[in-house]
Amino acid sequence: MKEKVLVFAALPYVNSGLHLGQIAGAYLPYDVFRRFLKLRGYDVIATSGSDEHGTPITVKSIREGIPPEEIVKKFHNLDLEIFKSLSIEFDAYIETSSKLHKEITSKFLIKLMDKGYIYEAEMTQPFCAKENIFLADRYVQGKCPHCGYELATGDQCENCGRTLEPNELLNPICIFDQTTPDFRQTKHLFFRLSNLQNDLLKYIESNETWRQNVLNFSRNFIANGLKDRPITRDLNWGVEVPFPGYEDKRIYVWFEALLGYLTGITSVLGSQEDALDLWKNKDIKYYHFIGKDNIVFHSIIWPGMLLAHGEMTLPHYVAANEFLNYQGQKFSKSRGTGFTVLQLLEKYDPEFLRFGVLYNLPEEHDSDFSVEEFENRVNTELIDKFGNFVNRALVLAYKKGPVSSDQIAQNEIDREAESTIRKSISQIIKDMEGVHIRNAFRSWLDLAYYGNSYITNRKTWDACKRDDANCNAAIYTGVKLVYALAVSGQIFLPKTSKKILSWLGYEEPVELKEDLDLPVAKLTAKPERLYEKITNKELNLQLRIAKVEEVTEHPNAEKLYLLDLDLGDGKRRIVSGIRNDYTKDFLRGKKIVVVANLKPATIRGETSYGMLLAAEDEGGIHLVLAPDAATTGEEVKISDFQTDSSEISIEEFRKFAIKTVKRDSETVPALFIDDKPLYLEIQNGRLTLDGSPKEGLRIK
Repeated sequence: MKEKVLVFAALPYVNSGLHLGQIAGAYLPYDVFRRFLKLRGYDVIATSGSDEHGTPITVKSIREGIPPEEIVKKFHNLDLEIFKSLSIEFDAYIETSSKLHKEITSKFLIKLMDKGYIYEAEMTQPFCAKENIFLADRYVQGKCPHCGYELATGDQCENCGRTLEPNELLNPICIFDQTTPDFRQTKHLFFRLSNLQNDLLKYIESNETWRQNVLNFSRNFIANGLKDRPITRDLNWGVEVPFPGYEDKRIYVWFEALLGYLTGITSVLGSQEDALDLWKNKDIKYYHFIGKDNIVFHSIIWPGMLLAHGEMTLPHYVAANEFLNYQGQKFSKSRGTGFTVLQLLEKYDPEFLRFGVLYNLPEEHDSDFSVEEFENRVNTELIDKFGNFVNRALVLAYKKGPVSSDQIAQNEIDREAESTIRKSISQIIKDMEGVHIRNAFRSWLDLAYYGNSYITNRKTWDACKRDDANCNAAIYTGVKLVYALAVSGQIFLPKTSKKILSWLGYEEPVELKEDLDLPVAKLTAKPERLYEKITNKELNLQLRIAKVEEVTEHPNAEKLYLLDLDLGDGKRRIVSGIRNDYTKDFLRGKKIVVVANLKPATIRGETSYGMLLAAEDEGGIHLVLAPDAATTGEEVKISDFQTDSSEISIEEFRKFAIKTVKRDSETVPALFIDDKPLYLEIQNGRLTLDGSPKEGLRIK
C-alpha cells in the first residue's frame, strides 16, 4: 500500500491577482514537491484554496460598490487560471465562503469551546472612522516599538519577528486611507494560545530538520511569550460565530482560513469524519508551503489549534521561503510593487516563468527579480544550454534510428556519462526529500550543462561516420542523458518534459528512480525546437525555407529561370539569374532560402515574389541550401531577433551585410551587425553553401 502524504499551499487572499513573489514563496515550490512525491510513488493529496473573508475585501466592496461575493469570485477564478497556465495543480481548491468550510469551522470552534480553549473578553480594537469599520490588526501600520522598523503591522513586526498589538505601534495609520485610527472597546472571543506554550516549544525543538528561518522565527515568537489571540471580529462578511450574542460578528479570518486545509481534505475524501480520521493518523505526514510572513501561523498557531482540538497530527514540515523582491522591495499586491503574474504571462512562456523562479528561488535568503536578468537566464541557461543539448542529441538520434542497450560499445566518456546520470538523479532525489528544492533544480541544470560537454567531448558526428557499435554508444548515451533530464525535469518543467518524453515514446509520466532504465534509444516523432528565445529586438528581414517544385526558362531572358516554390503555407514564383550555373534537374526538389518579404518586382515581363540567397565568386554562383531535415516554410532565425514581415525594397535588403563564414569547417551564411557574425539558424541541421566558397563573399 502506498504511503499517504498531504501537501498544502497557503490559501492566497483574493482581493487582487497573484504576484510573482507569491508564486516563488509558496505555490511553485508546492507544485514541484507535489510532483516529486507522485513520481516517487506516494499517495498524495494536495490542496489549497481562496482565503475570501476579512477587512480588505469589505473595504474594497464599500469603495467599489460591489458585493464582496462578486469580488472574491472574480479573483478566485483569476487565480485558478494563473495556476492552470503555470501547470500548478491541486486535488481540491476550496473557497472559504463555501457552506462546507463554514460547517467545518463552526464544528472546530465548538470543540475548542467545549474543551475550555475559548473564552470571552473585552479588547481595544482599531476603528477607521472614515470607512466606519473595525480594522484587522495587520491593516494598521506603524513603527515597531522594539526595532524601529517603519512598516510593522498591528499583529507582528516583519523585521524582528516580535508579536504586536495595534495600539503598541508608534504613529499608527490605517493602510487603506492613511488616517490615524481610533481605539475602541469591543467584546470578542479569545483562543487560549498561552496555555499551549510549553507543548508548542517542545514541538518546535523536535523539528531539527526544518529550515533555519522557520526555526528562528518560531523560537523568537515563543520567547516573547505566547499571548491569547482574539478569534472574532466586528464585521458582516465572514464565517458566522456559532454562539448567541455574536450575530453581528464574524470569525477572525486568520483562524478560519487555517481550517481551509481540513476543508480541502474533506473535499477530496467526501466526508468530514474521514478527513478527521486521516488527520488523527499518527503516521500521516503533511507539508505546508508558505511565504515567510506566514511562518508563525503555520508553525505555532495552527499546531496550537490542533493541540487544543486533541488527537490531531501536527505538521511534519513547514517549508517557508524568504521574499522574492523587486528592486529591493517586497512584491506586494496592496502597494502595487512588482509584477502581477498575469502581466508576465502576457509576455512570457509559462515554462520560462517556472524556470526563472526556480533559478532564483528564495529558500535561504531574500532574492531580487530583474526582468533583464530573467530574460538573460532563460536565453543563455534554459535555451542555449538545455534546449541546445536536447536538440543536438535528439536530431542525431532521429537520423540514426533506434539503438538498443545491447547494440553499443561504450567507451570511457560514455561510462562517465552513465555515472554522472546516476549521481545527478540520486542528488536530485536526496535534495527533494529534504525539501531543498533550489538545490535539486541546480543539480538538474548542472546535468544539462554536462550534456553539452558530453556531446562536444564525445564528438558524436565523428563517431558516427562509421555505422558501428561505437556510433551506437554515442547516440544511445546522448539520448539517455536527455531521458534523465526529461524524467527528473517532470517536477520542474512539466510541459517541456512531457514533450520530450513523448518524442521518446513515453505518453504517461515516468517514475523517478535512482537507476533510470532506457532499453532502447528511439524517437517516435521528429524533435522540434523546444523554445523561441526572448527578444525585444526586431529585424525587418524575413528569410524562409522554400522547396523548388518546378523550374522553367524565362521566356524573355537567356540567363533567368522562373522558379515555382512551395513555402509550406502557400506557393509563389521568383525570377532568378542562375540559369548558367544550375540545371533544372539539380534545382528540382532542393530546399533553398528566400527573402520572403521583398516587394514584388517585374523582371523582363515576369513578376518575382521574392529572391533566393546565393554568393558569387570567380567560380560562379553558390546557392544557400537547407538540408533535407529542414521544414518547408520554416522561418530562418537570426540570433534572438524577431522578424518584421512588412515588405522591403531591394535597396533596403542590400543594406544587410550577409556574408559567407567558416563554422566547424563548413561554409555557412551569417548576418553581420557591428562586425559581429550572427549565424542564420534553422531548427534541424545547418544552412550550407553549395560548392563551399571562400569566406567573406557577400550573399545577395
